[in-house]
Amino acid sequence: MALRYFSGSSTYNQAKMINTSNFLLGDLQKGIGGVKHFFSLGRENRRLNEEVAALRERLQWLQETADTLPETQREYSYYFSTARVVNNSITLLNNYFTLDKGIRDGVETEMAVISNGAIAGYILDCSERFSVAISLLNTDFRTSGRIRGEDYFGSIFWDGIRMDEVVLSEIPKYAPIQIGDTIVTTDYSSYFPPDLLIGTVTGFELINGTYYDARVKLSADMAGLRHVVLIDYLYREEKMELEHETASRASIR
Repeated sequence: MALRYFSGSSTYNQAKMINTSNFLLGDLQKGIGGVKHFFSLGRENRRLNEEVAALRERLQWLQETADTLPETQREYSYYFSTARVVNNSITLLNNYFTLDKGIRDGVETEMAVISNGAIAGYILDCSERFSVAISLLNTDFRTSGRIRGEDYFGSIFWDGIRMDEVVLSEIPKYAPIQIGDTIVTTDYSSYFPPDLLIGTVTGFELINGTYYDARVKLSADMAGLRHVVLIDYLYREEKMELEHETASRASIR
């Protein structure tokens, strides 16, 4: 049975408790260091991913409940669980991976999949006991990414060239992009919470004198996916339905 973790949603992006977040992340780093020599073992890897899910829940709750709301007044926006990869393709233009959890374990379509704190894909289909996710290494995969610490963002996609790199496209030419910059998810995604790791800029070029395309080395080891964390944004349907209705009304005018 998948482990379930819940977190608040009032002001997800506000780091009101930065000292607490540093403390929690420090605990996680100590835990990882303490089992470094066992890291390749499935049991330890699974335990670490469960710890990541638990710490994410604690950190988000602390950030969003700095005013100590009563339990009855809290709202929850994300659901966290863990799963194991039982099949994975990386050599095609349209790659997918299969997880050992399905509908009976609480897995739903469009749940984000992360590995060691970095995005890996999202769920496309589920059966009772299994689910299939579209991989970052799929030319149909799309999400948005931004430079950490900046508001400049662009489109993330895989161009089918390297299995450890994706492209961050259409970054404005006045953005202060540099090799080594960390790229993270944005608020605009309907799949991924903001500020999850995507990767690190390895190079960039100015296109038509108007925007940058950057190559981003992935933080997730897509060839070595094993134990992953699933994240479900509970308000996805409401958000997407409102956006669709608004777009439909605008197109009629």
